[in-house]
Amino acid sequence: MKLFLLIFICSILVYSSTVFNDNNVHASTDMVTTLERDDGWGVTAVDPETAKVYITNFRSDTVTVIDGNTNKQVSEIKVGSSPYGIGINTETKMLFVALEYANILSIVDTKSGDVVTEIELAEPYDIAVNSITNKVYVTSSKTNQVSVLDGNTNEIVATFDVGIPCGVAVNESTNMVYVTSESTNSVHVFDGSTNSLVKIIDVGKSPRGVIANPNTNKVYVTNQLSGTVSVIDGITNSVIDTIQVDNTPRRIVVNPDTNTIYVSNQISNSLSIIDGSTDEVIDSVSVKQPYELGINPKSNKVYVTFTGNPMLSIVHDVLPDSNTNFQTILGVLAAGIMAAGIAFFLVRKKKLKTKQ
Repeated sequence: MKLFLLIFICSILVYSSTVFNDNNVHASTDMVTTLERDDGWGVTAVDPETAKVYITNFRSDTVTVIDGNTNKQVSEIKVGSSPYGIGINTETKMLFVALEYANILSIVDTKSGDVVTEIELAEPYDIAVNSITNKVYVTSSKTNQVSVLDGNTNEIVATFDVGIPCGVAVNESTNMVYVTSESTNSVHVFDGSTNSLVKIIDVGKSPRGVIANPNTNKVYVTNQLSGTVSVIDGITNSVIDTIQVDNTPRRIVVNPDTNTIYVSNQISNSLSIIDGSTDEVIDSVSVKQPYELGINPKSNKVYVTFTGNPMLSIVHDVLPDSNTNFQTILGVLAAGIMAAGIAFFLVRKKKLKTKQ
């Protein structure tokens, strides 16, 4: 019995060492597919229902449409000069494109590929869409405002005042809107039903990206100069945790189905993966120049771009594959057998010494 217990303890110690000493950094080229475009990519919007991926081409006047199943370009939509921010209503299939330097918000019917209308806005930048209420939220650092567009009438119905607004996200379950303010190191929370300010939350230095998980009612904010992600409770609208990530976290996306969060760390050339149930970094993937992010929750593909950079990186499911798991199991078993042998030798030696 003592021998079995000693063997068991040794095996557990070896297994723990194997698991917790793993740096969990993936750099396999099998995990990342790249597509190149000479004049560079912009920002991504994904329709999970059709698996279509829409990417603005900032140095051009088009939006590229990619088939998410094949990772191949299927068409291009002409929208106007300097397209940057982009969002999609997955219910109406309407695409909203911010033509930043043209001072226009372009609205496109994705089913026909035609521009439906254009709305004048001063330097529109980031876009978030509530597909349930059909409201579109567009930031502008020039006016220090967030404009609210009614998707039913294609008219601006309200504006929010936010100092240097950047990232914007909507929790469709609660109809709350979250806007990061780089100049005040804060997040402004607005009620999407009344268009009124609910609260201003202090976060880290230079917050930029923001995303809400409708299933957990948690909001995640990237703090570029702090190298952290702030976790906000959507009920109390207060910071409940701070996660350390790599250098210069820019943008953030979530897969609500798996409760997994992805963060682009530009200077570190990495993608941090966070487990939403523990709010801890569980993995990292090497990606060149990661900045803007998009995600398809159904395929768990993450689309990574850097404005003007010719490289689009498509990061596939980041969970370890079966081959990796098999190799890990073999390693643990081999180490366990070795530990058992050592334990047997020690017990045997002790028995011989006792008889003498």
